[in-house]
Amino acid sequence: MDALPFPTSERAMIHAILDGQPVEVAPGTTILQAVRGLGGDLPTLCHSPLLPPGGNCRLCLVEREGGALVPACATALLEGDRLITRSPRLTEIRRGILALQLHRHPLACLGCPVEGRCQLQRVAVELGFTPFARDRAPLPPPDASHPFLHRQPELCIDCGRCVRACAHIQGQDVLGLAGRGDRQRVIAGADQELSPAGCVACGQCLSQCPTGALREPSPLAGIVAEQTVITTCGYCAVGCQLRVETAGGRVLRIEPDPAGSANRGHACVKGRFGHGFVHHPERLTTPLIRQPTGDFREASWAEALALVARRLGAIRDRDGPGALGVVSSARCTNEENFLLQKFARVVLGTNNVDNCARVCHSPSAFALGEALGTGAGTSSFEDVERSTLLMIVGANPTEAHPVLGARIRQAARRGTPLIVLDPRRTELARLAAIHLPVRPGFNVAVINALQWVVLEEGLMEADFVAAHAEGLEAVRQAVAGCTPEWAAPLAGVEAAAIRQAARLYARSPASQILWGLGITESCYGTRAAFGLINLAVLTGQVGRPGSGCSPIRGQNNVQGACDMGALPNVFSDYRPVSDETARREHQEAWGVLPPARPGLKIPDMLAAAREGALKGMYLVAQDLAQSDPDTHKVHQALANLEFLVVQEIFMSESAKLAHVVLPGASFLEKSGTFVNSDRRVQRVRPAVSSPGAALADGEIVHRLARAMGRDLGAAATPDGPMDPVRVMGEIARLSPNWRGISYDRLEASGFLQWPCPAPDHPGTTLVHAGGEFIRGRARLTPTPWHPPAEEPDADYPFLLTTGRILFHYNVGTMTRRTAIAQLAGAGEERLRLHPADAAALGVIEGARLRLSSRRGTVHVTAGLSDDLPRGMLFMAFHHPKTRTNLLVGDASDEYTRCPEYKVTAVRLEKVHTSDL
Repeated sequence: MDALPFPTSERAMIHAILDGQPVEVAPGTTILQAVRGLGGDLPTLCHSPLLPPGGNCRLCLVEREGGALVPACATALLEGDRLITRSPRLTEIRRGILALQLHRHPLACLGCPVEGRCQLQRVAVELGFTPFARDRAPLPPPDASHPFLHRQPELCIDCGRCVRACAHIQGQDVLGLAGRGDRQRVIAGADQELSPAGCVACGQCLSQCPTGALREPSPLAGIVAEQTVITTCGYCAVGCQLRVETAGGRVLRIEPDPAGSANRGHACVKGRFGHGFVHHPERLTTPLIRQPTGDFREASWAEALALVARRLGAIRDRDGPGALGVVSSARCTNEENFLLQKFARVVLGTNNVDNCARVCHSPSAFALGEALGTGAGTSSFEDVERSTLLMIVGANPTEAHPVLGARIRQAARRGTPLIVLDPRRTELARLAAIHLPVRPGFNVAVINALQWVVLEEGLMEADFVAAHAEGLEAVRQAVAGCTPEWAAPLAGVEAAAIRQAARLYARSPASQILWGLGITESCYGTRAAFGLINLAVLTGQVGRPGSGCSPIRGQNNVQGACDMGALPNVFSDYRPVSDETARREHQEAWGVLPPARPGLKIPDMLAAAREGALKGMYLVAQDLAQSDPDTHKVHQALANLEFLVVQEIFMSESAKLAHVVLPGASFLEKSGTFVNSDRRVQRVRPAVSSPGAALADGEIVHRLARAMGRDLGAAATPDGPMDPVRVMGEIARLSPNWRGISYDRLEASGFLQWPCPAPDHPGTTLVHAGGEFIRGRARLTPTPWHPPAEEPDADYPFLLTTGRILFHYNVGTMTRRTAIAQLAGAGEERLRLHPADAAALGVIEGARLRLSSRRGTVHVTAGLSDDLPRGMLFMAFHHPKTRTNLLVGDASDEYTRCPEYKVTAVRLEKVHTSDL
């Protein structure tokens, strides 16, 4: 690809002459790469540095010594080559080729939606044509059947880039070429509309189209961008770099950054098209104060912050710091999360601070920290391409993390075997060499059986374990009797498949485990994570390229929120609040000795609020009333608070219960950094201003601390605004694994992966390399199996599991207010059930259903899917109208209190017209 035209290698280099200039390149370098590596260029239409060579437009033809013409994009330089890339002959050939293309192309450039951004237009001008001179009839209306991808076949030049992008980047194979010669055209599926053909709206075809044949519809489409800002996506934890084009203070369009290290020029439907919420009329634009009548009134920042400072201070002084709690968020930057935990500990004097990781990947962080020494994954996304086997456990990345999911899909297409543990037949399960459809609640049973096979069949890397691990005998005793034959009937899988999976995983040269919320959102999520770590350590599948064990983090900065110490038991960099060295360092930096006793986790805060012990809460960019389980109890807790402050960009379900609502900023309006799922620290840059009086979350915390008589040291001047560069400096000073991270380095390199302990350290792509574990020796941890807290019975015979869908993010605060909602269906969740279960109930697609658990009842619409086993139901939680989490109980993980979202016993009934 063009990004590295001269890759270094110990192989013999290729020597050639280009236009009389000697070059030395690595074998396999194309002529076009070599030309561009020298600072030159050649005209192309079918070529893209992100795609395999096409070679079909022929505009890049060059002349080899002897007169032979070869396409520069698809031809590798050979030893001794002598080539001419620019000459009168080549110019005439290129003009002739382009003339044929322009003859059948509508040349109404001045009225074209992509005028000024059209590659065909640019190449034509370069070769001496005036493509907008000829008068042509107006174009017919485009095919507008898709909300984001309008098709104008009259403008297609048959370059094939959209087809190759769909196949080689997204791996979806939705687009293809039909017909021959001048009747050739691009079609979707079996010549149908895009969505029914399986389009996931990633938009790669848009990025690759050199004309307006595929384009994004927008009332701002014809406006020229005034500014382009590169920032990090605020949706999932892949950490895609985005190019945000703006004009007049509004977002025009977003495209993936080809230089993005995590996404490599790719994006998903949310990152590319999910920006409409930024300018949505429902955005909060001014502080709101609840009146005695229950209504809200607008207030100034001075009034609102004075009220919050007075009420929080009064509770602290009257009832003690333990009567207050702070909840931070993955939607905040690292700098904002750091300030929030500092605010809790310095201003309020409490360790009652937590973040949304509590309800997703807290078991992952805890298990990795205890077993290996740090609460983050061991590998990098690049290891997907290095792995010789991928085990995907309780994760559906093609929907929840689509760009990473596309990389995994492409690896499978190249022949990398997949082992998938998931109750549903997900897209990756359909591609898997082995699919273990584990019943929700029985992960640990199967993981123990996998460990048993490794130990009993001599698949353990004994030398590695002896040199680098401890606790082997305890694990051996814990899994004794956990045979595949024992686990199979419990988990609903075949014993032979468990054995085959263990053997394949252990014997593969570089196996990697990636797990998701199907593992962690469970009463025994930490045990399951420990078991997967055991599996990697026992087989020596950690600390080498392509190997490892890593969680696929959920939200954009959930890793960073934890890294920054927005947790009740640790400071930033996971330094325990009870550690005397860390406490002294923080006292020197903060001028206050932070509390030593760990604080309350979110479930404990809510329980304390219901009991009246917790009096006040500061809730930032997190909607507990929709996202947390057992919704009735959550509402009771929040309503019972003496004082609730909610900081949000929209009037969320939690904000409706608040005494004061403070308007925050979205990720497109703030400056800072995020940490993605593989520890990659990247810059976040503002593309537009926040609406009205809304402020960045860190600025609000900074001002609130001052209103309470404390300065958090976040400003460069005494009365200045919060400065994220200054905050990052403090993070680096107090966090040993971050001491080499600075804004200057991030601007220069684009990203750094922690651990990065010194200014000259390059960052760490592979943690625990060579078995050098951060804690010294890896701890193998016994994982005894217990049945789930709740199982189906005669009264509640179905098992409900919850999760995300492609077109929404978490509680849908942002995506529900974009055009993406058109692809996701009506403004409520759809309950997925097996067709045989539907038939037994007399239910058809679209029928209304009553879904009840031991906690409550919701009404939903039926959607049939044979990707589920019989007896199991699936529903997302993105829409507050449906209130999915009202059904979910408050049972939680024994170590971390992460809720059990994946196993809820429910009853399903058809709703008759008379019941409505």
